Amino acid sequence: MSRADLAAVIEVNPQTVGALERGDHYPSLDLAMRIAETFRLPVEAVFSREEFSPMSHDLYPAPVTR
Repeated sequence: MSRADLAAVIEVNPQTVGALERGDHYPSLDLAMRIAETFRLPVEAVFSREEFSPMSHDLYPAPVTR
């Protein structure tokens, strides 16, 4: 989904989506819920007070060294 597509679905300006992606803007609870609903995820899976680690860390854990 493009930034413009997401903006249209959640009814905001594409620049708002860009600001959210960069961390320059924090969404209202309503906007956070609309974004989570769009992706069919709980809001905690989309937004957190702590920085998310890259998904590759969870999908491809570092090999065990001996």
